[in-house]
Amino acid sequence: MARPREFDAQAVLDACLDQFWAKGFAAVSLSDLEAATGLGRQSLYSAFGDKRALFAAVLERYAQATEQWLAPLFSPEAGLMQLAQYARDALAAQRAHGAHGCLVVKTLWDRDLDDSALTRRAAAAAKRVRAAFAQALEQSARRGELSAGDSAQRADLCFATLNGLAALRRAGVSEAQALALFEGLIDTWRPRTGR
Repeated sequence: MARPREFDAQAVLDACLDQFWAKGFAAVSLSDLEAATGLGRQSLYSAFGDKRALFAAVLERYAQATEQWLAPLFSPEAGLMQLAQYARDALAAQRAHGAHGCLVVKTLWDRDLDDSALTRRAAAAAKRVRAAFAQALEQSARRGELSAGDSAQRADLCFATLNGLAALRRAGVSEAQALALFEGLIDTWRPRTGR
């Protein structure tokens, strides 16, 4: 008869998430994961599989959390306020987890994961975020809050800008300044009133 687990699997995934999010897949060692979780290598392997399988579970947990953040952007009332709130929440989460940038984007850049199921999962998650941005921008345009334009292109620019802000944060730009830049981008799409 198998012994029941003596740890909370979700808490372990959260501890691993912090490691992977802060350092990226390649830079996290099994020793890092053991220290972060308080579990031995064998317990981690037994519960989750190898490092790649553990990362897959972490990436799925991250995607589930992201879906909660995206829900307001997919609502019929979505608009610029919800888009700005997503940016605030994303930067705050990165700060809280000691991370610079989005785990999905880090996964896409990680050479150790090139062309794997993990990068395909990350690409799908990035596409979902861009679709949520496009939805909010399209709703804003319908209400006249934005000038005419391609919502999908604008969503891609928002996605690229938000992820670029992580680099600026790393270079010493404050969170408030980073958010002002994001909101400044959105402001360029607002209708201009006549003089």
